This record gives sequence, structure tokens and C-alpha cells, in this order.
Amino acid sequence: MSRSLPMRKVAVVGSAGRMGRWFTHYFERTNTVNVSVYDKKGLSFRNSQCIHHCETIRACVEEADLVIVCVPIETTVSVVQECLTYMKEGAALSEISSIKKQIFSVLQAARKDITCLCIHPMFGPGTKGSRIIKNLLIPVGNRANELAVLSSIFPGSEIEVISDPDLHDEYMAVVIGLTYYVNLVLGSMLSKLDLRTMKRVAGTSFGMQVLITESILNDSPELISSLLRENPFNTTYINDFLAEAENIQKLVSGKEERAARRAVEDIKTRINRLTDTDKSYLKFYRAIEYLKTFHNKKWN
Repeated sequence: MSRSLPMRKVAVVGSAGRMGRWFTHYFERTNTVNVSVYDKKGLSFRNSQCIHHCETIRACVEEADLVIVCVPIETTVSVVQECLTYMKEGAALSEISSIKKQIFSVLQAARKDITCLCIHPMFGPGTKGSRIIKNLLIPVGNRANELAVLSSIFPGSEIEVISDPDLHDEYMAVVIGLTYYVNLVLGSMLSKLDLRTMKRVAGTSFGMQVLITESILNDSPELISSLLRENPFNTTYINDFLAEAENIQKLVSGKEERAARRAVEDIKTRINRLTDTDKSYLKFYRAIEYLKTFHNKKWN
């Protein structure tokens, strides 16, 4: 039988990070739970009756019904292990690391009286509210229980289940690793050009692409470096990307116009087997119109 989680006390470990702050404020806004926070950096939140600052991990987690671990990828394993040492019977622990292989085995070996959630929030700290939240869940033990607990943490949110941590990490090598890599390279190029003028004269496609690049570079250098270095699947997909780039470069710089056109047609055909580019084009312009409306409302 699956169960939801009665949450009266929530602990956020790593509360000074951007996602740690997001989770702290998320639970604070519910006005139904007390939130204990810990971070070795010692970040203080505004005065709040709901938020309690702790000097140690033990003090933060030992009475919590739910513990959320929001620390860098490299320290997730050691921090989760320490939290599990002090947590009370019947509580739940959730970690949010972007790479799952190492931490997953730790969660599987955890005390059986603790419900462990292996989740990956597919949203950033700029997200407002919870209507557009999506979480990935890699079941550790009892899938039904873990789904129920996650649903009680984020009522009404979208949950996508991925069967195992290796599959998750391989997906993320494309969804996150390759995306960050491409935009990091583009950002490096643009930083050496007259970007301000280019943005003034650009059309919609360049404007949206630069917006994505700039938003990705808003993340900390430590996070971007970890995302690119820690996932072992990144190397394969980045090398594949570079090989594809070299092939296309040879075609577009060569004398055979037909060969270049055939390459574009082939890519478009293969993509259209997987999605509808006409619908994507319409969504693209709807997004642009929404951003224009938002911008006008903000500044008028």
C-alpha cells in the first residue's frame, strides 16, 4: 500500500545554495510546516517563525519528517550518509543530484525504516510557484510509496519515472550536458564579439538562443563545471556532437551545393519522424509573443 508523507517538520541541508534556498522558501510558503536549515556557509534567512537555523547536520535532520539534500554533486554521497545516521524512524530523505549512479547505491543500502527518494528536479531556482514543476524519479525500493511521497511534497506536479540511474545519467548527458556544452561554446564566442549590437539588430531566433545561453551562464561556474565533468556519458555525446559538426562544416564549406542541401533535408526528415517541426515553429513564436507581453507588462 502506498502512503503520503505527513510533513510537520522539513529539513533542508545545503540551504545556502540556490536550490536549497528555493526549497526553503517553497516549504516556508506553505505555512503548514517548520523548516530547519543547515549549510556550512551559514546563510541566514529573513526573520521567519517557520525557519530555524541549525549549527550541525544532526540538529537539522534528527526531528525532521522529510530531509531534502541540496548540496553539490561531489559531496552528495557523504552528506546523505551523514543525514541517514541521525534521521528518525519513519522519515523520508530526498536528494536532488543531477547525476545518480553513485548516490543511488547509497540510497539502496539505507536503513529500511527510511523512505529514500532519488529525484531530479527539472526546473531551476528561478521557478515561481509549483504549477510548472517537473520531477524525475528513479525508484529506489517501493515505487508506489516513493511516488506517493513525492506527490505529497509537490501536489499536482508532473512526475516522470526513469527505471534506473544509468539510464537517467545517459539521458542527462544530452538533456543537460550537451545543452550546457553547446551554450558554453557559443557564449565563449559571443563574449569576443559586439554582442550588444548583435542583439539590437537580431531577429527572433538569435534573440531566443542568446536568452538561453545567458540564462545557462547565470548558473555558478562550480555547477556548470560539475555538470560537464561528473557525468561519464558526457564524453561520448560531446564527441559525437563534434564529429557531426565537422561533417556539416565540410558540407557547407564545400563546392557541392546539392550535398549540403541533401544533408539538411536528411536531418529535417529524421527529426520529423520524431516530432512535428511545424508545431514546434508555432510554439516558438507563441513563446516569443508571451515574452513580449510579459516584458511590456513589467516595464509599463
